[in-house]
Amino acid sequence: MTTHRFADAAFLPALRAGRTLGTEAAVCGWATVGWLLSVEGRAYIEDLDGGVDQPEMRRVVLIRLVELLADIDARLAGRDGVPADHQLALAWEYGLHNVLAADGASLAGVFGLDDQFGATGEVVARVIDVWERLCEFFPGEVPDPLVPAGQGEILRALRTWSKLAVATGIDAAFLEPFLKDA
Repeated sequence: MTTHRFADAAFLPALRAGRTLGTEAAVCGWATVGWLLSVEGRAYIEDLDGGVDQPEMRRVVLIRLVELLADIDARLAGRDGVPADHQLALAWEYGLHNVLAADGASLAGVFGLDDQFGATGEVVARVIDVWERLCEFFPGEVPDPLVPAGQGEILRALRTWSKLAVATGIDAAFLEPFLKDA
């Protein structure tokens, strides 16, 4: 099993290289990515951290995290999210290039998908480290809606993304599904 630790340069490589998107794609994409990191990603991390006695559940969560990263990767490239039933296969086959610079084999190693016992404490600690570092590199705050103060933070983030959309002439309707989930 690979014990790879992604170098700091691996996080958000397209952004670091100066690649940009058009205004609408950037506003919608980055706001959606912020939401996915905050809400879905943090919930998965919480499940990993709390699922010590549930290795099968942890394994499923590790797979879902890779799928989420594939979805985020597509959005940071300016594309619509990848259909859920293709996310893992695409990440494994082509790697990630925007959210994290990693080929499929590296992802499998870091996330323990190359080992039948991949949901070990070592793998979970490594994945949580990768997740925390990704959130640190994200431009802006990644609110944690799972803590009491986080509810207010996520609502402030939604308000900020809405203001950004209006200021750039973009219909903020893309935020409506997030409001229903908040």
